Amino acid sequence: MSRRCPVFFSHFSCSCTRGSRVWGFSFASAPLSSCPGPASIALPAATGGPPSGSDLRALLLVARTVRDMPGRRSVGEAALVRAGREIGPLLAARPGDATLHALAGERDLLMVQYRGFPGGMPWGKKAQAQNDRALALDPRNPEARLAKGIELYFKPWFVGGSVSKALVEFERANALRPGDPRILSWIGIARHRLGRPDSRRFLEAALKICPESPFYRARARTFDPRASHR
Repeated sequence: MSRRCPVFFSHFSCSCTRGSRVWGFSFASAPLSSCPGPASIALPAATGGPPSGSDLRALLLVARTVRDMPGRRSVGEAALVRAGREIGPLLAARPGDATLHALAGERDLLMVQYRGFPGGMPWGKKAQAQNDRALALDPRNPEARLAKGIELYFKPWFVGGSVSKALVEFERANALRPGDPRILSWIGIARHRLGRPDSRRFLEAALKICPESPFYRARARTFDPRASHR
């Protein structure tokens, strides 16, 4: 069974699969991650309404997608600025929302990647605090597990980073939300980095879910978590 992506991703060029099996992976009924496509390169228009989690997700998707694209970095920076403005009011209104804290942690980690060393270092501590808060609120939240895994993957070993620990978090996220293409792709990347077998199977599963996504096509070809629309 195929259907369009959830409503909060409807302005992206994507198609997600639910309620089926791809490469032996079963799909949960929960909304799956979007399939990054050409439309996700552009900064989404401001809605003019109050901040929402869907707006925040869209902005973070833009920042992730264009981060390593020549000439598009300023678009990602603008998306992160807008995301930063939206996070405060959202967390003030819903301080116990684990998903919001995980999204805030993802935004802070993207700030690390955009600012580099040493300018991004303070954002790394903020990302860790937000991810730890998300897991404390709901240890069974798949987005919190995914965010923590990405933090551990990119964090240097001398400050607690670990690809093997990241893989544990990705696998926990997959157990909580089976068949999410973003989670599957991170499992494949981490397994490849660790020299584990079957890493390509996970990346190909993500691409099977999102066959039109150049983002997942590049990842399946390069095993590079920073691979974008090249």
